[in-house]
Amino acid sequence: MFSVARFNDCWVVRSPDGEIVDVQHRKGNAKAAAAALNATNTKTVKSLMSGKEVEIPLDTPLCCDPSSETYWSM
Repeated sequence: MFSVARFNDCWVVRSPDGEIVDVQHRKGNAKAAAAALNATNTKTVKSLMSGKEVEIPLDTPLCCDPSSETYWSM
């Protein structure tokens, strides 16, 4: 997940590995940039119950993944 942090008088957007990807002067703009970057990190899986393809974030735990048996057995 991309995160927003204060750095001097700016707001920086950091990648999950800590690399600075964007610098903004307003916190709102930095949050919007982080949200846009997070939204593009998805994968498509096939739901076990419906058979339809579903888009989920890449960092979704197995218990929340509709393509896993664990999700449907809880």
